[in-house]
Formats: sequence, structure tokens, C-alpha cells
Amino acid sequence: MKLYSKRTLIEPILENDIPAIIDMYNERDSFKYVKALDGKSDDFYERFLQNKIESNRNDIGFWVVKEKKSLEFIGTVNLNQFASTSMIHMGCHLKRKFWNNGFATELLKRILDYGIKEKKLQEVFGIFDEENSVSRRLLEKMEFKYFEDQTFLDTKVIVYRYMSKGLSK
Repeated sequence: MKLYSKRTLIEPILENDIPAIIDMYNERDSFKYVKALDGKSDDFYERFLQNKIESNRNDIGFWVVKEKKSLEFIGTVNLNQFASTSMIHMGCHLKRKFWNNGFATELLKRILDYGIKEKKLQEVFGIFDEENSVSRRLLEKMEFKYFEDQTFLDTKVIVYRYMSKGLSK
């Protein structure tokens, strides 16, 4: 199953995508706000991504993103269960080269639309490190509202929630 946004092709992760994703993971500041994944070995990332491929066999929730015209790898997006919670969250991880070009907004709007309209989700969460002001602003721009503070894997995070239209806020 492929999704499209204005500038991108969004498709489920495949084995041959793993090297490009690991290269992105190894970029400076790639996991600045995801401390549990920062500084891990390539073998760790390989196992992590193999688990994403396996999870996609049941319910696709992890995609690679490519530029529509050139098919250049841009990053990844997800819409899946967060850790051991019941929350379905969305996220975006971009190669440094594509930061500050509107791709995160474009991609997350498309993933949110997919979750609400096609997957019929009643709510979607955005979960981010309390120091990540960029994610906060992006989610607020997309009409997510503050839900709660949490701690996951020794990291304080803020949870925002988007409720589908028709539900009380």
C-alpha cells in the first residue's frame, strides 16, 4: 500500500531500505530527542528495522518516504502503537538534508488524514521529548491539543492528542 503527498511517495519499509535508514540514524542530532535510540550500533538499528518490517505484516504502520520525482530517500513516517500503551501515535524522521523544508508538516498531515479517514481512528497521538519545541509547534499547527505528561524509558515526554471531528474535545 502506497500513499502520496504533494512531493512524496510513502511506502512500507522493505529490506533494501534499511541501509539508507541506518545512514539517516547515524547523522548528527538524528536522535537528539529520542534518547532511547541515540548512539546505538548499526546492528541494533538493523534489528529495530527488521522488527518494523515484521510488524508491517500485521498492520502497516512504518513507511519510508521518497521524493516523488527522483525517488531520493527523505526519511520515515509512522502511525502505530506507542511502546506498551494503547495510544496510536504518528511521527516523522527526516534526513538532515530535508529539515526545514516543510516535509514534516506535509507528511504528518498525510499520515493523520490516512489514520482518521482510511483507518477510521478516533484519536491519534503525538508524543515528543519535552525539549523538542519543533514537534510541539508542528502538532499545535495541526490542531493537536495537550493531553498529558509521561515518562517513557527514562525520558520525560509530552503527549498531544488529535480527536477526529465529531468527538467532543
